[in-house]
Amino acid sequence: MKVIILGSGTSQGIPVIGCKCETCLSKNPKDKRLRTSAYIVVDDLKILIDTSIDFRQQMLKYNVTDIDAVLFTHHHVDHILGLDDLRQINQRLNKFIDLYGNGTTIDEIKITFRYAFNKLLIRYKVVPLINLHEIENKKFKIRNVEITPIEVRHGKIKIFGYRIGNFAYITDCSKVPDSEIPKLENLDVLIVNALRRAPHPTHFNIEQAVELSQRVTPRKTYLTHMTHDINNDKTNKTLPANVELTYDGLEFNL
Repeated sequence: MKVIILGSGTSQGIPVIGCKCETCLSKNPKDKRLRTSAYIVVDDLKILIDTSIDFRQQMLKYNVTDIDAVLFTHHHVDHILGLDDLRQINQRLNKFIDLYGNGTTIDEIKITFRYAFNKLLIRYKVVPLINLHEIENKKFKIRNVEITPIEVRHGKIKIFGYRIGNFAYITDCSKVPDSEIPKLENLDVLIVNALRRAPHPTHFNIEQAVELSQRVTPRKTYLTHMTHDINNDKTNKTLPANVELTYDGLEFNL
């Protein structure tokens, strides 16, 4: 399995427009964060997690030229609005792409991208060619790859993280129910959101993300979905030995 972090920033991205803070003005490329997304290749299956607002830029920057399936964590705009740029893959490779998400996410995609379901536009391939799959909180397979949804809370709404093999990805989480904790055991790599240092009502902060890591004890934890409050070099020095910040372009194999 190969994992590439396409984006590690929050809904505003980093630098934030007009901001003159230390992180936004940083020369360190690891402090430049596109909106959160990840790309996973397992066997010959190419999986994207979320079509971020920056999806087109991410595809070009990290040479993503093929996608078989998209796993959506939830329906908020920073996680879905890049969906239209799937068209380039549809047209060039002459294929539909399978999209997976919970009921709310699928319903919101139907509303936001209602033009994509116009039969005439589909015929002429001028809209994203997609197959929608509403999933529940139970294991499913894409081809021969088993996917385990992890139902977490993003404030008051239920969203999905995902486990594939010994890798798990969770973003925009403010609480992991005790019933879902066993899904995070025996991981090689956990990626989890850590918005900032101060508490937030709908996201983990750094302290909470580290607490989750220490509870489920993966071999390695990477923090993602970070605001400009988090400076890469300064923050990494304060984290436990097996915890680091993600950064755009981080790539590793499992």
